[in-house]
Amino acid sequence: KSVLDEDTKSEVAPFGEGINDAFLHLLQLGEASGFVIKNLDGYAGHIELKGSSEDIVGVLCHVDVVPEGDGWTSDPYSAEIRDGKIFARGALDDKGPTIAAFYAMKIVKELGLSLTKNVRMIIGTDEESEWRCVDHYFKHEKMPQMGFAPDADFPIIFAEKGIIDATLIQTSTLENEEGNAVLQTFHSGRRFNMVPDFAEASFTIKGDQTAVCELFTDYITQANVKGTSKFEEDLITLTIEGISAHAMEPNNGVNAGILMAAFLKKLELDKKGSQYIKTIVDVFEGDTRGGKLQISYSDEI
Repeated sequence: KSVLDEDTKSEVAPFGEGINDAFLHLLQLGEASGFVIKNLDGYAGHIELKGSSEDIVGVLCHVDVVPEGDGWTSDPYSAEIRDGKIFARGALDDKGPTIAAFYAMKIVKELGLSLTKNVRMIIGTDEESEWRCVDHYFKHEKMPQMGFAPDADFPIIFAEKGIIDATLIQTSTLENEEGNAVLQTFHSGRRFNMVPDFAEASFTIKGDQTAVCELFTDYITQANVKGTSKFEEDLITLTIEGISAHAMEPNNGVNAGILMAAFLKKLELDKKGSQYIKTIVDVFEGDTRGGKLQISYSDEI
């Protein structure tokens, strides 16, 4: 389970024990196969097949994965084989392609083919978060003259979407005027590059709590998603289950956070809560390409 884990990080495992275990396993495979290996402080490393010059062809891989999320029909870390396919977190991004590239190097080596360039598999450990792995690596190692990343659709991609990781902070100057409902908490999402598959919100409310819960039940039924509602004294807590997907193609998922915000917008919230919820709905509902944010852009390619 090579997911970023701040609780188990150490000097030798900067992103946690799970990622480090996967990283060391791959390096050990390389060493056992007779390749030259290098470990740069647990941040990144490489497995190299030597050629006859100093030039490098880089094969850029990573062993970390995003959290598994919910709704799996088999253990997400078992790599279960069904119908000739491997089902696991990382089967496509990027453990499966990494192992495929490793065996391609191994085949070339065992065939004794002569190479004019070094083939260097560069192994990242923080690709799914902040890319601290390659930042550290290239402070110590030179950049390949050419390379590719086996981390996408087969057989080749020659252009990619842009990406923005943004943090929006609400600094409301509104007076804390209470409405019929006062938003207390709103949580959704695990990583920047995942569609949120779960959302939870709580709010205090005046009046009939049962009516609000019934309204919520009708809402999730119409949206065809699962959810729960419970109330304790004057506090109502709601949850919604969505469907996770890579942020590259968010329309393949169901965003639980946006669904939750859209429901809360129906309520008479306090001014600060209303502003927060209204921003989520107005900017993100029905638009996964940044049009409402006015950042939608494409070049000729």
